Amino acid sequence: MGIAFADYDRDGRIDLFFANDSMPEFLYHNKGGQFEEVALSAGVAVDGEGHSYAGMGVDFADYNNDGLPDLLVTALASQMYAVYRNRGDGTFAYESYPSGIGRLSMKHSGWGVRFIDFDNDGWKDLLITQGHDLDTIEMTSPEMRYKEPNLLVKNTGKDFVDVSSQAGDVFQRVWVGRGLAIGDIDNDGRLDAVVTTNDGGLHILKNETRTKNHWLTLKLRGHKSNRDGIGAEIKLVTGNGAQWTTVTTAGSYLSSSDKRTHFGLGSESIAEQIEILWPSGIRQSLKNIRADQILNVEEPDSR
Repeated sequence: MGIAFADYDRDGRIDLFFANDSMPEFLYHNKGGQFEEVALSAGVAVDGEGHSYAGMGVDFADYNNDGLPDLLVTALASQMYAVYRNRGDGTFAYESYPSGIGRLSMKHSGWGVRFIDFDNDGWKDLLITQGHDLDTIEMTSPEMRYKEPNLLVKNTGKDFVDVSSQAGDVFQRVWVGRGLAIGDIDNDGRLDAVVTTNDGGLHILKNETRTKNHWLTLKLRGHKSNRDGIGAEIKLVTGNGAQWTTVTTAGSYLSSSDKRTHFGLGSESIAEQIEILWPSGIRQSLKNIRADQILNVEEPDSR
């Protein structure tokens, strides 16, 4: 149902995660020319009770800024969304309960999902589009809904908090949400979203968050690597600490997002250092980059 990729064990090779419907999830470890399915031993095949669930959308990103990509998989109501925190030893911890996501998602059905720093504070938040798969669900389960509002969840650095009620009227509207793509549509430094619905229209969620926080967007252009730098690993350092991300358009559910990579910098107006590991193996370092711009980055000719 959903596919995302990142180098979860930091061995320099991109790995693949597959969200599967009502069967164990798949994690393919890239061994250099061959892939080994390791989801069960890595702790991401099932939920915390050992049950499979209706995996729908997925994102593979470092939400706690420790340099290790984590996983979030959406599911149908009564199953809760799965959060897997990367332990750094090739395994993951099931964090749906302590993160707060389990409590927030139990009665909801999620599809498209992306980690998105909507307020540019340097922490990756969550945007999820929702709606049950059965249009008759309310007849058998009155506490559930076929049409649901989108969910915006703020990352506090310690846990996740539902801030949908404070995020504008669009989060009070109910749709049968399915696809979700993100990108800075108007290039104002705030990430926007596009949502598709089942038997309905397409909706643009324009981010109008009022904030003094700074931002930086990188647009990579590969030469030895692929043209868009897909798969490049980026580390960005400011006075507030470090952030990591993988250049990707994948993730979510039946969607492809902006290929540019966005960072919220909080109160910092300078990125002290940016390190890029290109898919070719070339390493590139940039220093003292001013914030609040879209920076074009060309892959250098050599290491």
